[in-house]
Amino acid sequence: MEARLQWMTSGVTLADMMNFKRYIPDHAVTTVPALALLVALHFLLSPDDSAETGIEAISGDLVSYDYWQPDKETNELDIDARLSQLELDDVKRDRLIRELLQQGKYKQARTQLLAIAAASMLADDQVRLGDTLLLLGEVAINQQELATAEVYLQEALYLAMSRDNIVGTARCYQLLGQLNIRARELARRAANTYDQLWQARNSIARGIYQGVNENLQAVIRDNLEIRRFGAAADAWEALASLHEKVHDGYQAQLARIEAARLFASTGQVTHVRRLIDGLDRSLISDTDMQDIEREINALFQQHQQDLEKTSQARDYQMLYHHYLRIGQPERAWKFRIKSSETLSNTSDRSMFQRQADVIAVLYNSNFAMDRARHYLDRAGKIYDDSGVSDGLEQTREMESLIY
Repeated sequence: MEARLQWMTSGVTLADMMNFKRYIPDHAVTTVPALALLVALHFLLSPDDSAETGIEAISGDLVSYDYWQPDKETNELDIDARLSQLELDDVKRDRLIRELLQQGKYKQARTQLLAIAAASMLADDQVRLGDTLLLLGEVAINQQELATAEVYLQEALYLAMSRDNIVGTARCYQLLGQLNIRARELARRAANTYDQLWQARNSIARGIYQGVNENLQAVIRDNLEIRRFGAAADAWEALASLHEKVHDGYQAQLARIEAARLFASTGQVTHVRRLIDGLDRSLISDTDMQDIEREINALFQQHQQDLEKTSQARDYQMLYHHYLRIGQPERAWKFRIKSSETLSNTSDRSMFQRQADVIAVLYNSNFAMDRARHYLDRAGKIYDDSGVSDGLEQTREMESLIY
């Protein structure tokens, strides 16, 4: 409560608000939040060198995955507490945001939260603006959109520091530390799945088949959870080769189709055509083949639509920065919200279509560890000096996760 009153009694002008970007460090992404991940990271994940790996497989049931929706993880975000902290006057909007977050519809929730942030900024309610930016950052962390989260959190950090909000500053540092811990975790998981895939291939090439089918299923599942769709498609192809070697044509066909679906959903038509052409038509009826082709085409069309919407959102974002620079924050934020609204109508996989090679991701995660230590050390010192024991304990727990 004291921190809230401290924010309300000190002054930050709209001109100050328009200078967020220059306070964001060089390593942070400074494009619009909804597009930050697309711009910040990613090169196309290189495909396997060859689909002919000489792999055999043991028999087993093939699990079909909803490949653009990862398995839901435990939601660490305390939705009720965070929204209660915002103290929204609009009961209808409060209920809508809660429902969207609880249902995992984070893109739509983000658009609503950006509208609240814009209204708070224009009303010069820096307390609510800061709390909203923190919530936006937490939501983005939960969704693995880490570059996007950093933009929100750096803006919130500037607000807190400019108002001498000690506890708010510590919270921003804490979340920035959590963000970098998450980056390290995702990198390690990507590296582990990469190793597991090649170990499976090596085992099969040497004629050791026991457990390989199950290992490849786990590789597929893990890659989908961390949104590495290209790597998951590669594992599906390996699984198809395994089944072919033991003459289980039906399971091999299913695995090839799953790989083709993933490649189609990310626009990799060459891989799709190769997989479809490799299907054994004696095992598929003409009607089923037409259904498969129709689904593949629909996925590719969705990919193209996503690209168009992403491009449109990027244009809105450029307009946001333009009007912010010329001193028209109200108009600028309308375009920022419009950008988010446009992206909310794209598929989840559209934000993760291009990712760096796993070696680059793992290498860069070493710097994430350094940043995590830096941010958490700052947060810990502030909590310690301020006598906030709960915050200090939570920070120490986060530090133990750095590896």
